Amino acid sequence: MGDPATVIDQYRRYVQDGRLEISEVMASELSELLLAKPGRSLIEQGHLVTVLRDLASIDEIRTKWAESRAAAAVLVKARKRYVKLLKQNGLAEDAREVASLRAGDEVQRGRVRMQEGALKSALAHYRKAHRLQPGLIEACWRPLEALERLKSTLKAGGKAGRILAKALSTAGPVTRSDGAFELRPEGVAVQPIEGLLSDIARWLRPELFLPAKAAVELMGAKQEIERQIAAIESGEQAADARLQAAIDTLQPTMDYHEYASGR
Repeated sequence: MGDPATVIDQYRRYVQDGRLEISEVMASELSELLLAKPGRSLIEQGHLVTVLRDLASIDEIRTKWAESRAAAAVLVKARKRYVKLLKQNGLAEDAREVASLRAGDEVQRGRVRMQEGALKSALAHYRKAHRLQPGLIEACWRPLEALERLKSTLKAGGKAGRILAKALSTAGPVTRSDGAFELRPEGVAVQPIEGLLSDIARWLRPELFLPAKAAVELMGAKQEIERQIAAIESGEQAADARLQAAIDTLQPTMDYHEYASGR
């Protein structure tokens, strides 16, 4: 089938072009070839992990839930083996980086289980993702989405609502990039804000019965985000507060003329 890295680049281009069927076929065939190969090298194991993650996502996009779930399950074992091989080869930092993707993989598995109507399983995947990366905001809001979709009520969403409120409050300042507002928690995936704010506004409606304490905390987090958005739009807050703070630390603390005169 050719060099795995070349095949991966090719089917990813097909995904970008919307050619999902052929990209799925290519990813599936490559994963089968790599799985069937005994004594896979470190590089081959890395390719296998990449392909399985891509395949799970492609199948999810194509609403092929069972296939996505199966690929994700194999990914768990392949990723574990890859981390072990990296450590054995003295690549501890690379091993930590690969292991850090576990949370996102668990969220992906949760999304698929939600689509299959398996609420308990979906929530279990989201909880695991949150334990692995508490700052990953998607792992915090997906449980409320699942409860709303599968139960039509948020009566059982008190804890989830408070966890989401905390994640939003500790994510750092709102940032605007290419005209879109987002949160950039340290070390985890960026979280777009617009759609999430719309979801939160809906979850706060009385007819969904989100417990009061969670509703109060979530409302406070939402209002703070909206305040920052307004401040950025008015120019009162930098579009990237972290970057601006870093720039400010580079500003000279002594006036040039004072320095030149020896004062």
